[in-house]
Amino acid sequence: MVAGLPPDGGAGGPGARIAREPSATGRLSDGRSALRQAALAVAVVALAGCGRHPGAADGAGSREPKAAVSAAPGIRRDEGPVRQRFPELGDVAGAEWTGEVLGSGRSSAPGPTDVRMSGVVRLTDADASRLSEEYVWQDGPGAPVVSSLLRARVPQSTRWQTSADFTAVVTRGRYSAAFHADFGRKVIVFDAVNPERRGD
Repeated sequence: MVAGLPPDGGAGGPGARIAREPSATGRLSDGRSALRQAALAVAVVALAGCGRHPGAADGAGSREPKAAVSAAPGIRRDEGPVRQRFPELGDVAGAEWTGEVLGSGRSSAPGPTDVRMSGVVRLTDADASRLSEEYVWQDGPGAPVVSSLLRARVPQSTRWQTSADFTAVVTRGRYSAAFHADFGRKVIVFDAVNPERRGD
């Protein structure tokens, strides 16, 4: 089951057209290519609502999953999808995030689509204080892993912290995600596969 994303508010968002892929003869393959395009069209307007076997491990230091096609060629700044999937973050002072389809794109059979969502969230003062006090945080082993489009947006920090308790509360064990926090900068960076929409 999938949870739909709102229409993109700017150019290059999830509503952008997907280029048709020509075959070696210059013609579109009637079988496999058409099926791939149909799957991508669905994923462009959705983030998966049910977790499957994700491509990233829980916690810090997870390996970056391989993305075949980006469902969001640009960085989005609408905060609604972030609040709906991660209400524990609070009011959210600002957010930059991306969504992309995962997989090799080689399968000719239809099936569930894994969608990766990465983002950088600016917390309010109140939420930064609340989160730092409510959960046990430990220094992380390194910088957050995010989609390639978002790497330049991740602040340079020597105090990234992670919390197994916070991750468990947010994901409820239903999907894979990693959250890195720098409460001095009031920033949380997330990387999740198939995050579930939970509220409006």
